[in-house]
Amino acid sequence: MYRLTVRPTSFARLLPWLLPWLLLGLLLLSASGCGFKLRGLYDIPESLKRVAIDAGSQQDSQLSRTLEQALEANGVVIDNQAPYRIELLQQGITRRTLSLDSSARASEYELRGEVTFQVSDRDGNLLLPERTLMSERAYNVDSSNITASDSQEPILRQQIHQDLAQQIMRQYIRIQMP
Repeated sequence: MYRLTVRPTSFARLLPWLLPWLLLGLLLLSASGCGFKLRGLYDIPESLKRVAIDAGSQQDSQLSRTLEQALEANGVVIDNQAPYRIELLQQGITRRTLSLDSSARASEYELRGEVTFQVSDRDGNLLLPERTLMSERAYNVDSSNITASDSQEPILRQQIHQDLAQQIMRQYIRIQMP
């Protein structure tokens, strides 16, 4: 008597290994099809792909470096001969006490970053008049762990710079050309 044995095909053996990869590919394809983009990446019009950044006396400030990095990550070329200029007129971060503990020591601080900027063309015509943007962060001070509390502020300052740079970039790409 003959016995019928079914041997799995090579595809059937690969299916358990291949299925997760197929699902991942399908998920990535559907995410890109719905317009998903990584945070911070924008569609910048071709006419705005070259810009100069003028930070005045604070040319080497952390905010101007962060803005340059954000623009370059979006395909914008930073060039002093560009047709447009982002001018950082005033910038700064201030710290104030939000609350005190029972011994009248600060237990919570607020960092507030502000930048005033404008955008002009090569001839000095204002395309985006002077405006002020703001970003705030608050943090707690742990008197039992001063080292950890002190390390929060530089991180929050960097986050404020990144937030302000993103806000400037969003304003810049919305410029209506004459």
